Amino acid sequence: MKSIWKKAKDLVEQYPVIIAALVIYGYYLLTSLDLFHHHEKESFIDYLLRYDSLFFLWLAAASFLQLQRTRKASKQNADQQRDIERVMDRQIVHERFVKEITMMLQDSINNPLAVISVTSHEIRKRFEKDIEILHWIDRIESSIQRINNTIRDLQVYEANKMIEETANALKEKYEHHPK
Repeated sequence: MKSIWKKAKDLVEQYPVIIAALVIYGYYLLTSLDLFHHHEKESFIDYLLRYDSLFFLWLAAASFLQLQRTRKASKQNADQQRDIERVMDRQIVHERFVKEITMMLQDSINNPLAVISVTSHEIRKRFEKDIEILHWIDRIESSIQRINNTIRDLQVYEANKMIEETANALKEKYEHHPK
């Protein structure tokens, strides 16, 4: 019974104009059969009053079609909202992942780099007259700066990647599935 109901519902959703026309003309046929019965003489107004409901059936059909369009648009909007929510959820998960990596990098790399940086500054102060040691300390500090820049670039890359993936997912979804 459920499968028959679902098929009927799908038929109504796919072909609402045809269904409305069948109902209206079915009613028209039933009321026309009444013409073959012999009645007393009827005036034009009697015929008009007999078929006045046809006008209301057309109004009901138009309302039904508008309701179908509204339901379809509402369903599309709900699907679009669900897709956006999924993308946002992925974005939140990705953001958490980037934060976790950043925290790990800060704990694992930045803390030792800070110790190395402080130590190199102390060595620089003690041996400020020795050019060769200052040269080695400059190399250490430039390496520290390169590592800091790499970490920062990784964070920026991950953020840009997340934004790009979100934009591509939405673009792909709505270019292939127009309203």
